[in-house]
Amino acid sequence: MIETEAIRIDPAEIEEFHRRGCFVRRGALPAGMVLDAAPALRAYCNGKRVAISEEDRARGASTSLTTFSLADAPPPVADFVTSPYLGEIAARFLEVDAVRVLHFAGFFKESGGPGTPAHQDLTYLPLDTERVVSIWIPLTDVSEEMGALVYAEGSHLSGPLADPSDAFRFKFTRNPPMKVGDISMHFGWTVHGALKNVSGQTREAFAILYYADGARIEVRDEVRFMQALLQDYFGGLKPGDIAASPLNPVVYRSEQA
Repeated sequence: MIETEAIRIDPAEIEEFHRRGCFVRRGALPAGMVLDAAPALRAYCNGKRVAISEEDRARGASTSLTTFSLADAPPPVADFVTSPYLGEIAARFLEVDAVRVLHFAGFFKESGGPGTPAHQDLTYLPLDTERVVSIWIPLTDVSEEMGALVYAEGSHLSGPLADPSDAFRFKFTRNPPMKVGDISMHFGWTVHGALKNVSGQTREAFAILYYADGARIEVRDEVRFMQALLQDYFGGLKPGDIAASPLNPVVYRSEQA
């Protein structure tokens, strides 16, 4: 169990997140929490990267395979992914009583790695809720040259975009340089991507996706990654079932729930 201090979140931060659909929170995590977990996270992610295509490795992660799972994550990785401290941040910014982990991944973009095309996470997720947040955690200090995340502010309020070009009506913003302990968050419908890594080092980041407990399985399209999630994370569940299995546990529940 990762022990941390009490979390203090200003309501104005939550308001900004809901308005913009993205938010960088400085010092959200104790740096020691990240640095202590980094060797295990790095080893696990690098071991998994050998199974994905060269193109996906260059971009940072697979676009079609789940690859990462609590089913085979070593204890230090599983402890980090299921940390109640991270879960509380997710729940409070989503303004829900409890959250489950859906998916996690190591986004390691090598030097020279191409940009990540703009997309919406919920396009690929078999869930009936919009209360989905991804928390992006740098394992080292990250400069803008290393492949900064880029967001279309307010795009989450429009839900799924039928035409990707619709995203250009929104204001685009890029993440500033980030330190270990900083996190970047975005809603499931927030249009986002990443720039090319033009630095001389690999950008190492770990992302965890959370969703509101009580959400149900919903299949909107025959998207390959959605099908992989259904098979690998929600085996046996059908549309309309509560989205809950041993591989997506509740990681935080408020005492008032």
